[in-house]
Amino acid sequence: MEIYERNINASVRREDEEHIITKASLLDLNHNMRVVITVRIANREIVEADGQMIKAPFSICSQTVKFVHNLIGLKIERGMTRKMADLLGRADGCTHLYELSVEAARLSSNVLLGFETGDEEWRERRLSDEEFIEKARGFLANSCLPFKISK
Repeated sequence: MEIYERNINASVRREDEEHIITKASLLDLNHNMRVVITVRIANREIVEADGQMIKAPFSICSQTVKFVHNLIGLKIERGMTRKMADLLGRADGCTHLYELSVEAARLSSNVLLGFETGDEEWRERRLSDEEFIEKARGFLANSCLPFKISK
């Protein structure tokens, strides 16, 4: 018997030729919150970041939203999730805002990868698995089994 469910959703839209906007939200019985980041495509930098807590289990939780603004200036690159933990306040912050920020950054990275490897190919996949893996390996090295670099 299921006793609890949590939904995490994320979406990306192209704001203009220079920016994408990524939204990540979390909804469960105790939480309704979201993180929105704007990323400059050219240098993969977060140029705007905002959070919102519509529902949280404790009133003190709302004090953690301010840390989301600390993401401004962070680059979407390897090692970013460790930096995010510090920027989002660790024990003074909110694990769920961290989780949503990481999700937004990872999805942004995936979309940026698509732009860099050929947007149409990324969405429609005409290359063979081997060709696509070789093309994307530089961006996704050691991120998962297809992109594992043997020693």
